[in-house]
Amino acid sequence: MFSFVYKDIDFAHKLDNPSHPTEEYYKHIHHFYEILYLVRGNIDYTVESETHRLRGGDLVFIAPGKFHYATVDLSVPYERYVFKFPERIMPAYILEKLNGKTSFFFNSGKFREVFDEFDANEQQYSRDEAYTLFLCELLKLVVRLCHDPIQLAESNNDFISHIIDFINANLGQPITMQTLTERFHYSKSYINIEFKRQMKIPIMKYIRLKKILAAHKMIASGTKKSVAAEMFGFENYSTFYRAYKSLIQTGAVSEGDGTLD
Repeated sequence: MFSFVYKDIDFAHKLDNPSHPTEEYYKHIHHFYEILYLVRGNIDYTVESETHRLRGGDLVFIAPGKFHYATVDLSVPYERYVFKFPERIMPAYILEKLNGKTSFFFNSGKFREVFDEFDANEQQYSRDEAYTLFLCELLKLVVRLCHDPIQLAESNNDFISHIIDFINANLGQPITMQTLTERFHYSKSYINIEFKRQMKIPIMKYIRLKKILAAHKMIASGTKKSVAAEMFGFENYSTFYRAYKSLIQTGAVSEGDGTLD
């Protein structure tokens, strides 16, 4: 097991068991990339509207802005690798290919030797040397993922999937319950109930999370703070900043790479 947090990456090999859970499995969203590779455990993993029971050797690739969470049965050991890294360390052509794939890669045990290299590198080298080797191994992994056969998996709920697609495509516009009822021809109560049942989060909170992450990304890329905040429906930057920090405190947003002030 190891935890390597250095410069702009956070890589770890973790083991939780019934007597020693290491973290809370928050429902959350963030603006960096994350890879989870399951070694062993009983876990259901949700990324947006897609939920799957994972088996050892399965891999989850989570792009920025994707709402996700784990439902973990800790009556058995839960062992996994978790890699968190910013967009800027990946070549654009790789991210373009991966972003077009599903978040779930099944039967990926063939990549286990790559993960074994992470354990060896963390133990044998200085932090700067390990950092360089970690990036090399990460690049190797994602290039191989690009060539992994696409394993299409149906959304667990096409209705919720369509709502999420609409929200993502219209983050710069006001989205209200009335907007959604007119678009999808269902009652407000039905949309609310079905969305929370599937996603485990109220729909308006989900929309607010998405808008906060979208504004954060624009600010981090150089857009004027007040312009980015107002573009996504916040009255001013102060209102946006308070909402952003509040969600970090609750665990709904992971701050990760990049900060605001």
